Amino acid sequence: MLDIVLRKVQVEGQQVDVGIAGDTIVQVEPEIEERGCREIDGQNRVAITGFVDCHLHLDKSHLMDRASYQDVSGPEKGALTRREKACFTEEDIYKRAERVVQTGLQAGNIAIRTSADVDPLVGLAGVKALLALKGKYAGLVDIQVAAFAQEGMEKYPETVELLRQALQLGADLVGGHTIIDADGRGHIDTILDLAREFDVEAEFHLDESGNREHYLLPYLAQRMIELGLQGRVTGIHCCTLSALTPGERQEALELIKESSLKVISAPTAISTRALAPVKELLAAGVLVGIGSDNVRDFFNPIGSGDIKQIALLLAYVQRFFTADDIKQLWEMLTCKGAALLGYRGYGIAVGNRADVTVLDAHSPVEVFSRQAPPVVLVRGGRDITTEILGR
Repeated sequence: MLDIVLRKVQVEGQQVDVGIAGDTIVQVEPEIEERGCREIDGQNRVAITGFVDCHLHLDKSHLMDRASYQDVSGPEKGALTRREKACFTEEDIYKRAERVVQTGLQAGNIAIRTSADVDPLVGLAGVKALLALKGKYAGLVDIQVAAFAQEGMEKYPETVELLRQALQLGADLVGGHTIIDADGRGHIDTILDLAREFDVEAEFHLDESGNREHYLLPYLAQRMIELGLQGRVTGIHCCTLSALTPGERQEALELIKESSLKVISAPTAISTRALAPVKELLAAGVLVGIGSDNVRDFFNPIGSGDIKQIALLLAYVQRFFTADDIKQLWEMLTCKGAALLGYRGYGIAVGNRADVTVLDAHSPVEVFSRQAPPVVLVRGGRDITTEILGR
């Protein structure tokens, strides 16, 4: 007898039964004859491993609980955030971040990547808090922590050593912020050197202003090729792509493909600038994911950590409306997002870990249209529906 049998769930458009023994998926068939200790009727609802949120700032989430939003410039919002950071503690960061992780889990997340600011203002408090959160939620939500040089290294040169310490503590990757230092190329080189030193991936808030004078994607791609880092670096935002001429954009796409630069779209940035052209990136074969980015902070005073909301925003802004568009949008939240994060064993398939999220919808378009929540959550072969969803 199997431990759990999920009956009549829709996996990649096909109605199947899913059999689970221990923490492993052992059968995926049109109909499983064997009974399960627990039988769940999926009613032909959509089943996935879970959603993937490729970019968050958990350490700065929910600042609006103690501050008021001010409609000011980006640099001024940065100054407001720095003022708040001076008061951050590990406990404070942990509590605010956990609210977003919980919301994401209740919405169906299986994996997230979050930045953690590392600088003399906050020290390693963010990294320590988020690594502790990663440990607590292991097996429920896979959390990757990027040690992030938010404030740059020219004003705060000691940040380089703090990044080393963060990576020694167990941060999963290192992150840069190319617009913050006058020498953006030097900033890129320092972050890539750290990635090579610790054999981790790197990610950059890259060309996020959308202005041509901040355009560093070609330099980053060339350095990736020179250093043999193809496929080990991610660019977040890449908004300047939308400011290029068609010819320049084609050259950029060729460089992205040659370097295997991965790209994360953060659609809430549309409030202040144009987004990277996601459809063009996908058509060129670029691996693209989607991130919630900011959640209830000075840069985005709303949001929750439910990545479906962010995907719906991208659908409206860049017209992901056709059947093929919806399929691509869905894949960015699922299998392609997982591939971008290097999440292994994604997919409802025999031999994979028994992580299954059944959504209250019968198609991806219905998931987006109704923002359909999960009705069943299985993690590592354990039915946590009642524990997490209260059902």
